[in-house]
Amino acid sequence: MKKNKIFISICSRKFSKQLLILLKSLVVSQRYKNLNINILILFNSLNKINSDQLRRINIILDKIKFYIIYEKKLGVSNARNKTLLFLKKKDFQFATFLDDDCFINKDFLISHLNFIKKYNCDVVGGPQIYSSSKNTFRIFERNYPQMKNVSWVSTNNVFLKKKVLEKKVYFSNRVTKYGFGEDQLFFSKLHKLGITIKWNNNPVFENVNNKMKNFQWFLNRNYKYGLTGVLIDKELNKMFVFFLLNFLKIIYYLFKSIFYFLLIPINPTKYFYFSIGFLIRFFGRIIGQKNIL
Repeated sequence: MKKNKIFISICSRKFSKQLLILLKSLVVSQRYKNLNINILILFNSLNKINSDQLRRINIILDKIKFYIIYEKKLGVSNARNKTLLFLKKKDFQFATFLDDDCFINKDFLISHLNFIKKYNCDVVGGPQIYSSSKNTFRIFERNYPQMKNVSWVSTNNVFLKKKVLEKKVYFSNRVTKYGFGEDQLFFSKLHKLGITIKWNNNPVFENVNNKMKNFQWFLNRNYKYGLTGVLIDKELNKMFVFFLLNFLKIIYYLFKSIFYFLLIPINPTKYFYFSIGFLIRFFGRIIGQKNIL
């Protein structure tokens, strides 16, 4: 029986313990006889990892073929585009993208593989679950019904067919002004080109660091979501459609904020964060539109 060849692409700013945790979880996932796993690690850094760091990676990935490449031009889109150029030259059937601050369960790869074969879609994505029970993180977790068609998925949880990379679509630097958004734009463009994207309730688990546990981070993140959303919609649509869409989303965020505010007596902590989060995104959308005028 021919093994399914899967390329796993990981972008990282530097060598870290979290990267090693992810690699260990991939080794466990590899223990299926019908999987042929190759791992690509791209360091978006001016400096190469040292010999001891390479040795530690070698120990973990002892029986797995892996590649380490570098992109000196800093920026998440530059890093992801370097991986695209690398993968386009390789022979494989499927690829997955993961971030270095997450980890997966042992069934992650086989679940996405079985799903994409069964439902014959081009791309499958799933939820990102923060390793914290705090309500500040629940608002960021996207979730949909199983098998739902979606317009985009995150590069932290995506599994796709090689043919998807044949499209002349790359990650844009124009939307990463606030640190993210390139994946939403990338897959949204593919979706407009007819690429089928489905949702599989097969999560990755994202580590939470101390900087993410304060209220200021929560406010900043939601504000940047609003700002970035404007940049993404501008890239995807003609000007008239963009302004109309942004106006509707401004109203939507305000409505959601009021809706959750009214629910605060039911669950004060949870719905307070939801109400504030959508209110901040509301302001982000307004400011974002003013910034591009």
